[in-house]
Amino acid sequence: MQILVEVPAHMPDAAQCSPQQFMQDAKLAMAVKLFEMKRLSSAMAASLWSKNS
Repeated sequence: MQILVEVPAHMPDAAQCSPQQFMQDAKLAMAVKLFEMKRLSSAMAASLWSKNS
C-alpha cells in the first residue's frame, strides 16, 4: 500500500533537513504514533519504518 501526503514545499527547510530526511522522519513519526496508540505492535511499527527507508 502507498499513502500520499502533500506538504508545503518549504516544510523540509523549516524542519532543517533534506526532503528525503523529512520523508523518513515523517514515516518514523507515523510508526511511533501508531505504536503509542496500540494500533501496531512494536514489530509491525519497526517493519513499517524500515520498509523502503
